[in-house]
Amino acid sequence: MRLDKFDYNDIEELLSNTYVVSDDDNRAIIIDPSSDGEGLLSYLKKNNLTPIAILLTHGHFDHIRGVNNLLKNYDIPVYIHELDKDFLSDPYLNCSLMCGMNITINKEPILVKDNQELHLLKDETIKVIHTPFHTVGSVCYYFTNNNWLFSGDTLFRLSIGRDDLPGSSPKSKSESLAKLKKLPNDIKIYPGHGQNTVLATELMLNDFFKR
Repeated sequence: MRLDKFDYNDIEELLSNTYVVSDDDNRAIIIDPSSDGEGLLSYLKKNNLTPIAILLTHGHFDHIRGVNNLLKNYDIPVYIHELDKDFLSDPYLNCSLMCGMNITINKEPILVKDNQELHLLKDETIKVIHTPFHTVGSVCYYFTNNNWLFSGDTLFRLSIGRDDLPGSSPKSKSESLAKLKKLPNDIKIYPGHGQNTVLATELMLNDFFKR
């Protein structure tokens, strides 16, 4: 299994991360395509990868901005939690209006739920962990065989996402973080912004886990 990270350092992209996970059959999943540029498409073609799905950790514009560009080139499903579905069609909820943009995704998504298992790549089970507070439908995707967690804006290195935006659910914060505490300590965490980390480090040093 191959994992590649795209770190968009343009302030307009809010330093968002996009991930491509592919198996040895060259089937690929794109997680949170944050840029509508051509770099991701070029990478897929150069490496002879066939995208089969887009997984969204939540519906904010800086994580969905590249969806439409991918869909122009590939007829693939878009996965998002059922409670964030409306973010795709509402520029207020996805916060693009706040940045002078009007981003919408018109494709009907596949809706996921807490504890659902996705079998999209060879020899991998992806477990959906519903972690609301940054948005009401925020999720983490746990690649159980590789021990990878794509945490979106739920968990960052030594921090967590904000909970004061439209569609946030601040009262759910403690319960959501408690779910992550139960995961293996050596799990590798790939957040929606910033550097990678491991859960053991976060449990020890991240103040939000101590509250």
